[in-house]
Amino acid sequence: MPAKSFDIPRVLRRGGKLNDVETSVQSTLKIIELMYRKLDVPDFSKSHVLDMGCGWRMAKTLLDNNIPIAEYVGMDVFAEMVDFLQTNVSDPRFSFHTLNAHNEMYNPSGSPLLELTALNVPEATFDIICLFSVFTHLAPHDYAAMLKLLRPYVHPEGKLIFSLFVNETTTSGLGFIDNVQSMWSKNLAGLEAHEDSFASQFKENGTLDFIDFDPAQPLKWAIFSREYAIQLVEENGWKIESLNEPEEEIQHYMICTPA
Repeated sequence: MPAKSFDIPRVLRRGGKLNDVETSVQSTLKIIELMYRKLDVPDFSKSHVLDMGCGWRMAKTLLDNNIPIAEYVGMDVFAEMVDFLQTNVSDPRFSFHTLNAHNEMYNPSGSPLLELTALNVPEATFDIICLFSVFTHLAPHDYAAMLKLLRPYVHPEGKLIFSLFVNETTTSGLGFIDNVQSMWSKNLAGLEAHEDSFASQFKENGTLDFIDFDPAQPLKWAIFSREYAIQLVEENGWKIESLNEPEEEIQHYMICTPA
């Protein structure tokens, strides 16, 4: 019997495509297929998955399409949405938890990630830990703290996959910086404004390893150099399997294993 799905109220939707549930589900199906391909699993029937910054899309997509999964645990800072999922998803394979972590964009009143030392789930449990559109909104100290926080919960043979913005152009032309260059070529005023912002950040930090692309919208676009993104991963308990170029439904994404 197919699992029971749910309709997500508009007020509880965040991020891109929030007005088009069907497009969101189809996009998430492509992400799931990418995970099968890149994580070398035929499906999730034997996988215990922790989805950090889960939103509603993955749970709805799995349920709507009756996709096999051993266990799905979703965590998010959006408490009202988590409450809704806890109430409306009765499948015993699925559970949801609020993580009251500070984020300038999504949860400014939360506790700093550096102060969070444990999650309310068993350690060394998860075959897959995934974060989509999470590191894309994290400052460097939170990027490192998130990696450190998650490390105890991966199975020794498990993998971490997460998307991020990398400060480089790509051969596919699908990267954030590719889009920025295209935008700027049509809008010199925009180029000058952001050049001023970059110059200010470089003067303040002495590096462009990290750029908050639009300080007027803090951490809407958190951009890392390739070298710095790799450094932070390796300093916080992980080793890198691959850093991959963007695809149609995802920006750069990194696949890691526990060090």
